Amino acid sequence: MVADTAQTDSACSRLGLGIILTGAFVAMMDTFIVNVAAPSIQADLHADTADTEFVIAGYTLTYAVGLITGGRLGDIYGRRRMFVVGLAGFTAASLACGLADSAGELIAARLAQGTAAAMLSPQVLAIIRTSFVDPRQRARAFGLMGAVQALASVFGQILGGAVTQADLLGLSWRPVFLINVPIGIAALLLIRRAVPESRSPLADDIDWGGTLFGVVALILLFVPLIEGQQLGWPGWLVGMLLVAVVALTVFAAVQIRRTRSGTATLLNAELLASRAFTGGATVVLLFSTTMTPLYLGYTILLQDGYGDSPLHAGLAFAPLATAVAVSSFIAGRVIRRVGARAVLTAGAVLHGIGSGVVLWVCLAAPAGLPDSLLPCMAVIGIAQGLFVTPSLNAVLDGVGEQHIGGASGILTAMQRLGNALGTAVLMLPFLAAYDQARAVGATSAKGYTEAFATLCGAVMLVSLLTAALLYYVPLGRDGPRPRATSPADR
Repeated sequence: MVADTAQTDSACSRLGLGIILTGAFVAMMDTFIVNVAAPSIQADLHADTADTEFVIAGYTLTYAVGLITGGRLGDIYGRRRMFVVGLAGFTAASLACGLADSAGELIAARLAQGTAAAMLSPQVLAIIRTSFVDPRQRARAFGLMGAVQALASVFGQILGGAVTQADLLGLSWRPVFLINVPIGIAALLLIRRAVPESRSPLADDIDWGGTLFGVVALILLFVPLIEGQQLGWPGWLVGMLLVAVVALTVFAAVQIRRTRSGTATLLNAELLASRAFTGGATVVLLFSTTMTPLYLGYTILLQDGYGDSPLHAGLAFAPLATAVAVSSFIAGRVIRRVGARAVLTAGAVLHGIGSGVVLWVCLAAPAGLPDSLLPCMAVIGIAQGLFVTPSLNAVLDGVGEQHIGGASGILTAMQRLGNALGTAVLMLPFLAAYDQARAVGATSAKGYTEAFATLCGAVMLVSLLTAALLYYVPLGRDGPRPRATSPADR
């Protein structure tokens, strides 16, 4: 049954929205917060470089591969219930991370933490989509989500550096994880009174065999994308990618066949057959390929090229994050006036223009580069705010409630896949340009400046390609509306 959608917008407008956005905040923050604390972790736990890398990559891996399953479980068992399960698991895993006495214990806890994050994250999109019936309130909630995630990405880097450097109570890096515990407990105590429950009116079972097969296929896909650059793309990783493509093709074919025969599925063929949804998911994937490489390249430029401390480099992201937060918040208001397609196209084009300006600044004024880039990064932040969460809202606006959880999981997975794919592909010209500059005698600062310029050129092209693709993709109310199955769909 479709529970509790009779509880209208006000049921999840303040406290409830704050609680689910808290879950989104900590899940996103923990993607970044460990990066700055990694050297302290390595020294304290006597870990080797491979262990430290997997502390970071393990969270990303389990987070990414569990998103589709997490969204589908929300459809079947209740989105609030799965959010509670995910947040409780995330809180417990954070405590285990903070108490870990060895690298192995910390890696295991991080894998569990990523799995829990994958359970809660799709529910954030699904709960917003089903709880906020009024399009204006829904757009405002999505805007707040975008602002929260932008702030989490920067706050994670700043907090990680500040907490580790402060050595609170002699705990070194451990408060980086322990800070999640009181936040999680407080949210868990309040959520049942503040957030309405909902589930798909049609979902009653899940294809567990298909789920296991899908998770294995995604692991085969994400491991090379996450680790390939670091390991230098050995043959076995390339082989994993090829096997992943075959496995995912077989998985999709089986899921389509099971949907047509009326048996339980992880992915519903109706959703996969929707041009509006698949086109929108492709656009989300394509734009997401630009973001992580851009952040990573900027961080390398500041720290390795110009010698900034991790904390100072984190603060350099503040203009970008502030711009994302502000533009995310106002994007919904603009969409009501000019439509989602116009705003998303403007965001993608502005992202391309901003990246092009960064390219020009890098080549024109390398001496005072770090300060010169701050306004450019703010422009890029405005562009991201106009695109990232508004695109999710626009795609989900064309999805019936019976598929909201699964669709949310797929879209979130597309973001993570885009991040990993972009890092694997767009960092190649960055590294090649750096090696070429150093080969002809350039300083480290000059080499990384040219490398970042090259990266921004690639980001510009992908951003403009995204804008062009938007012309052909039906989005939200521009596309066919699904048959109404609940008040929330009408």
